[in-house]
Amino acid sequence: MMDSKEERKKKAHRKRDRFWKLIFPHYNKPNNNNASFGSKSKFMSKEKRSLEQNNKITSLSNYAQNNFSVTLDHELFASILESNDWDSKKSMADLIDYEEASHGILVEPHNSIDKQLLGSENDGGTSCYIDSLLFAMYIANTTFDPLLTYDIPSDQDEKIKLQTLMRLFVNKLRKGHLVNTDYVHWLRKVLKEAKWNGQNESGIWTQEDASELFMFITETFDLPYLPFQIRLFHGANKDTDDDRVMTDRTLTLSIPDYNNDAVKEDIKLQDILLDYFYNNVITGVRRQVDYDVEQDVSENVAASPSFQTALDDRELSEKDEKYTLKKLLKRANSKKGMKDEQAVTAWQVLELLPFYTASNEQGEAIETQVDSSFPDTHMILPIVLKRYRYNSAGGSVKMKTHVDIPPTIDFNRFVNQNVDDPMCPTCGHLINWTLHFKSAVCHKGDSPYSGHYISYARVMAEENDQDGHDPSFYWLKLDDMNSSSRVTQIKDSNSSNIRQDLAENAYIIFYELDKTCHHRRGSIALSSSSSTNSDNVERKQDLKSTDSFSTTETETEEQQRNCDKNDSKGKSKTTTKLDHQHHHHHHHHRHYLKESCQLM
Repeated sequence: MMDSKEERKKKAHRKRDRFWKLIFPHYNKPNNNNASFGSKSKFMSKEKRSLEQNNKITSLSNYAQNNFSVTLDHELFASILESNDWDSKKSMADLIDYEEASHGILVEPHNSIDKQLLGSENDGGTSCYIDSLLFAMYIANTTFDPLLTYDIPSDQDEKIKLQTLMRLFVNKLRKGHLVNTDYVHWLRKVLKEAKWNGQNESGIWTQEDASELFMFITETFDLPYLPFQIRLFHGANKDTDDDRVMTDRTLTLSIPDYNNDAVKEDIKLQDILLDYFYNNVITGVRRQVDYDVEQDVSENVAASPSFQTALDDRELSEKDEKYTLKKLLKRANSKKGMKDEQAVTAWQVLELLPFYTASNEQGEAIETQVDSSFPDTHMILPIVLKRYRYNSAGGSVKMKTHVDIPPTIDFNRFVNQNVDDPMCPTCGHLINWTLHFKSAVCHKGDSPYSGHYISYARVMAEENDQDGHDPSFYWLKLDDMNSSSRVTQIKDSNSSNIRQDLAENAYIIFYELDKTCHHRRGSIALSSSSSTNSDNVERKQDLKSTDSFSTTETETEEQQRNCDKNDSKGKSKTTTKLDHQHHHHHHHHRHYLKESCQLM
């Protein structure tokens, strides 16, 4: 029995030693020149080492054996010391970082203002797209952490290597350790082994599109999908495809192109979202048309309370008159009376189903991730702004349009409202859906394959009071080409230049979708300036007019009085109740989504 236990221990150590040799960037030494490796590595032959250096190698080897039960070739430890300019303390920190990464440990991000972060070095002037993306995804956000912590089958070496090295990269970022060019370069090599194309035909490392890298990482490590309900409104006969579910991992938004040098007034991101969700006209949709084509489709439209709210907003704008339902129907019904299949024009309405799903519309299912790893209350909406267009010569040109990127966005109108219990059970108020800015990748240049990438993160300060005051924030900026200060900390009150940079150059934006309630005024900043009292009254009216909600105004007022009376002494109990109902509600919709996807 003892021998068996000892054998299992030795087997585990051999497996870990194998991982160290497989992944650690210093193990496979470069050839005669260092062009294929990090520029800081200085490899020295055994004969040229001093007695002090040999003693440091022995000391580091003993440290690894005594603390991590790892026995490796002395040349690996020599390489680690050489890459750290023979600094034993930094070399030990490297060993600790890798030991944690090899065990699947991902350290939590720090949000202390006093925490100094060093970021990552640029490798060859072309790795900024990697550095900025990983910084934006992980420096102050944990939603994507499960991608780097779930168990991968042992026969998928390339995937294991990439996951482990990305854990090492992220741990160093979060702990405030410098990610030097050795690690960045090795990550590029491991990405290539995992089928990411980061080189040109000559084998030279190139800059790539950060949004494509995001899609590669999330597909490789099976990020669950964001489900959207699609509804088509037209004058033809109803079809099963008029109400369906699609899935994606990003929102890719087109922005207006000002085709001249004059920079016009900023466009609000909220308006672009409104166009994407509610102002999409689809032509050439094939549908059956008969003599009942003149039926009033307003009944179909009313089925979506979110659509009606957005439509009311649009009716206030003269520029959108051409998209009214009346004109759409006129075009769609131009050949009314036909009973066969015709090409019609439809108005497409899109609404987010506020939960992650493991199934897409093709029926493919993700089995590696579990629901608990990606809770509905901790969702990230990645938004990609299409800032580039191609000219007649085939080259790309960056649009000059400025897009205002706010810290918060009222997202109620974009979330599917036909859900169970959409009101707070304590106070009876409509539950708010709010987008909170987390981070962004900015790009400067005419093409996403050239120029320079940097990133920003907005962090809630750890020192925030818990007494109901609004939280305070600060910003982190990563620029891997700024060798004097790769990571800069900026006060929220001094963020005007950041807002300007985001308006001009934001390319990938990460917003967190947060569900809040009006009666919890002191827990978090609720929404942007658009969330006013008049909005709340307006939503109440929408709520009362929707058949799926049966709560009366009298009951709401009584619940509000009870809430105000018991709020201070029942917060934890209320939170538990909310969480339970939230989980139950989304479980119901996951089941519906699976059935919908199977039908497609």
